[in-house]
Amino acid sequence: MTKPTWAVLALLFAVGLVMGPAVASAQEQKVKVQVEVVLASNKGTAVDPPELSKMKEAFQKQNFSFTSFKRMSLDTVEVGAQKPTEVKLPNGTNASLQLLGMKDGSATLRVIIPNQSSVEVELGRQGAVYQKAGKHVGGELILVLVPPSK
Repeated sequence: MTKPTWAVLALLFAVGLVMGPAVASAQEQKVKVQVEVVLASNKGTAVDPPELSKMKEAFQKQNFSFTSFKRMSLDTVEVGAQKPTEVKLPNGTNASLQLLGMKDGSATLRVIIPNQSSVEVELGRQGAVYQKAGKHVGGELILVLVPPSK
């Protein structure tokens, strides 16, 4: 081989060493998120399960007048930067969660819900993030995003 060919191979090898770990860590960057889907409505006054009473109180303080809260699902999902994580909703659609970045122990996620604009939320130590997720059987679906307890 000629010297220029060796130089090119050496350069490619060096770039591979420099970029290799960065690419690997970007692919491996994931965050676990507890995703709860809650149906909030004005049909009755049931709060099922009782832990949702905290959500009801938070909504009342913000002048959201829902009287009934029912958990539809509760899962912990792993959200990465490379490919969105799909969360099935009871109204037949899917919400998509994608990791945009991590900083100081907080994760920034993009939340995409069909027929609504996508939104970026910061998920950290401050507790739950509530995101409207569409209508369902006379109420509103609410995504509750929480970093799982350690």
